[in-house]
Amino acid sequence: MTVGQLTGRVARLPGWRSALSGRIRRWGWWLWRLPTRLAERHLRSRLLSRRVRHLFGPESIEYGSDEVLAICVVRNGSLHLRSFIEHHLRLGVRHLVFLDNGSTDDTIAIVRELPNVTLLSSDLPYSKYENVMKRYLAQRFSRGRWNLCVDVDEHFDYPFSDRLSLSGFLRYLNEHQHTVVLTQMLDMFGDQPLTASASVPGSDLREAYPCYDISGIQRSEYSWGTPPDPSIQMHWGGIRAALFGTRNGLTKAALVRVEEGMELFVDWHHVSGGRIADVTGVLLHFPFLGSFASKVLDAVRSGRYGYRTTGEYQRYWRAL
Repeated sequence: MTVGQLTGRVARLPGWRSALSGRIRRWGWWLWRLPTRLAERHLRSRLLSRRVRHLFGPESIEYGSDEVLAICVVRNGSLHLRSFIEHHLRLGVRHLVFLDNGSTDDTIAIVRELPNVTLLSSDLPYSKYENVMKRYLAQRFSRGRWNLCVDVDEHFDYPFSDRLSLSGFLRYLNEHQHTVVLTQMLDMFGDQPLTASASVPGSDLREAYPCYDISGIQRSEYSWGTPPDPSIQMHWGGIRAALFGTRNGLTKAALVRVEEGMELFVDWHHVSGGRIADVTGVLLHFPFLGSFASKVLDAVRSGRYGYRTTGEYQRYWRAL
């Protein structure tokens, strides 16, 4: 009997069917992913450590318990980089570490010009090493301290950031012994048709793409831990679901205090073994720049984002 058949039988049972059905799906997914998990933990992690080159900036960063270091795996991020770095340094991030993964644009040149950055590179395929790369950066630079994992098209923010410093926010988390802050992605877009979108390096993305739509967001119970507030849930869909028919996840455990016993980047964006905070952050997400169509086409042709996300990019491309 397959996991799907067993789930179907349980779904016909009264009362507890929904909860158990969900657990069986997660167990089946975990067992199916087990060989990949073992490869990530052992073979790929060892290979990556030998295939990372240091290009620029300090190779280790000392920072305090009320400070945070940001990590980012990037490829061809020139349209995002200046706005991304300036936003996070202005927010109070102590230092940013980039791992370039085969950029062919001006990404490396732009990073070299900006302050408080470290630049590494690796040519290993992102489709198989995404989690390994992020885990490597977090564990190398942030053991026992706060780490913020953000993609180059995301801007992190937290409640009351206009009045409360980032160090003050982190002190709140430390005092309450929280180690994981869940963040909800908010897809931002401009007020012009997508085909009319024009972007240049250095643009202020929050000014150029000020619109958002939360009417289509769906919510479900968070599956990778127990938030102290039940209103903190997993978010799905949003404007990308409305445009492209995808069911893309919008929730990430982006801000984490890296401690022993935690498993980082579980199912790509989550953490097990952490203590989830009673407050969430936001990731302002800027996918719809002028480069969106070319990025989608490259993703479809190369399969760069792996089996889990390539189907999403194929839906984007069919709609485009």
